[in-house]
Amino acid sequence: MSSNEKLEDVSPYNGTLKPVDAANAIRSARLNALSLLDSAELMFSLKRFSHSVALSILAIEEAAKVGILLMIFLEIGGDRAKLWKSFRSHRAKTSWLNPVVESRIRAVLPQISREAAKRVGSAGPTPDQLETSKQRALYSDCLEISGGFVSHLPDVVEWRTEAWERLCEAQAVALALRDYPPAELQVWREHIGRASAEGRDLVSTMQGLHKELLEKGFIQEGWWDTLLQDAEFEARRGE
Repeated sequence: MSSNEKLEDVSPYNGTLKPVDAANAIRSARLNALSLLDSAELMFSLKRFSHSVALSILAIEEAAKVGILLMIFLEIGGDRAKLWKSFRSHRAKTSWLNPVVESRIRAVLPQISREAAKRVGSAGPTPDQLETSKQRALYSDCLEISGGFVSHLPDVVEWRTEAWERLCEAQAVALALRDYPPAELQVWREHIGRASAEGRDLVSTMQGLHKELLEKGFIQEGWWDTLLQDAEFEARRGE
């Protein structure tokens, strides 16, 4: 949005996405997640730990938009209006954090079992905990603790440990993002659309989709190892 556009002329978009629209939106979310991550790292280096916590959580939220935008574009995952609502909801976006951390553990450390990676991921913060941390890291407040009044000031709370944990999580999710050119997204849509028309589930598309994306140079060998393992696991479980 340019600076000369009037705010009253701007409203949230809630429609379908063309390949070029989805590609641009995904790129914007990725770049903004990286920008927020850079700011979180800078605040941590300056020992502004409360601000680092808040910025890391914001980076996590922005990173989650990529997956939601893919679902909106591919018309999967339920009602489009609900997906757009999730796109703009803090708690809905941070609910993706722990599964993404689990996925990154398995991708980077393939020797770790699925069960162990799941335990690590599930030990992470809940969306409510992240939202509370973000609010308390930024704002003063009047709280009741053990029946008494407490005036909350972010700077007098010890944030260092939490700042490091949130920063590591933000790095794990934001640095793993990539752009999706419109031509690649069109390939995704064709495979997903064909499966839907034939009454097949999404898992059944993975092998064919992976093969075409690899042949056309959109992805590299090894990128989808974890996804393909999961697809094979789900297929065996459904037999």
